[in-house]
Amino acid sequence: MGFRYNSTFLLFVGVPLLVLALHICIGKYPLTPTIIPTLFIEKLSGTSKHALEQLVFFNIRLPRALMAALFGATMGVTGAALQSTLKNPLVSPYILGMSSGAAVGAALSLAFNLGVLSTEVSAFMFALLAVFLTLTISSVRGSLSPVSIVLAGIIVSALFQGVLTLIQITARPENVSAIISWIAGRLNAVSWDHVLLSTPLALVGILGVVLLRWRIFVLSMGDEEAKALGINVGRERVAVIVFASLAVSSVVTAAGIIGWVCLIAPHLTRLIVGADPKKLLPASLSLGATFLLVADALAKSVWRYEIPVGVIATLVGAPLFLYLLRRSMHVYGG
Repeated sequence: MGFRYNSTFLLFVGVPLLVLALHICIGKYPLTPTIIPTLFIEKLSGTSKHALEQLVFFNIRLPRALMAALFGATMGVTGAALQSTLKNPLVSPYILGMSSGAAVGAALSLAFNLGVLSTEVSAFMFALLAVFLTLTISSVRGSLSPVSIVLAGIIVSALFQGVLTLIQITARPENVSAIISWIAGRLNAVSWDHVLLSTPLALVGILGVVLLRWRIFVLSMGDEEAKALGINVGRERVAVIVFASLAVSSVVTAAGIIGWVCLIAPHLTRLIVGADPKKLLPASLSLGATFLLVADALAKSVWRYEIPVGVIATLVGAPLFLYLLRRSMHVYGG
C-alpha cells in the first residue's frame, strides 16, 4: 500500500516536471534538454557563451512554461474543489462569472490603452467584482445553495458578456484585436512581470483550497450530512469560493481566458484516484498543469505560426471532456 502511494505521488510530481522541461525545449528555436543545466551555470557565473540560448530560455521559454504550469494547476485544483463543494460535475471557476468579469476589466483597459499593468489590475478587480455579485445575488433569500450559486453565476456572466460586447463594438479596431487576443488566451505574451504578479495570490488561493480539503470532503457528502457534523455549510462554501476566486482571477489576468482545464483535470483525476477531495485536489493540481503545458506545446509547434492556446485547449478539451463525463457520471449518481 505504501509503495503504491509513493509511486502515485512520484507520478503526479514527476510527470508535470518532465512535461515542463519538454515544453521549454519546444519552439521555433529548439533547445536540447542537455543544454539547460549549462545555461543555468552560465547565468550564475555571468558568462555568455550561449547568449542567444540564454535569451530564449530565461526571457521567453521559462516564464511562459511556469505561467502555463501555474495556470493549469490553479484551474485543476479549483475546478475540483468547486465541483465537489457544489456537487455538480459541470461547475467550473468560470461559471461564477469570473471569466466574463475579468474579460470586461481587461477590455476596458485595452480599449483605452491604459497599459499592461493597468490591464492586469483592471481584470483582477472586475473578476472579483463578478464573484461578489454572484455570491450577493445567490444569497438574497438568506440561503447559499449550490443551485442558487450556479444560477447567479450564469446571470452575472450574461450581464458582463453583454458589457464586453458593447465595449468591442465601440472600441477602435486596433484595440478590438488586442481584446480578442486576450480573451483567446495569450501565454505567448507572458513575461516575468506576469509571473511575479500572479504567483503570490495564486499560491495563497491554492493553499487555502488545499487546507480546506477535509471540509470540502464533508460538503461533498451533502448539506444535511455536513450540518449533522457541525459544519457551517454556508460559511465553508463561501470560504472555498473566495480562495478559488482569488487563485483563478490572479492567473486569468495574466494569461487571459483559457477554458476546459478546470473541467478536464478533475474528471480525469477522478478516474485515477477517485472522488475523495483529500486525494482529488492535489492530483487535479498536477494533471491541470500537465494538460495546459501539453496544450501550449502544441499551440506553438503544430503550425507554421502560433495558435492561441485557448483554441487548442478547446479543440482537445471538448471531445475529451465529453468522453470523461460519460465515464465518470456514476460518481454523481448519473
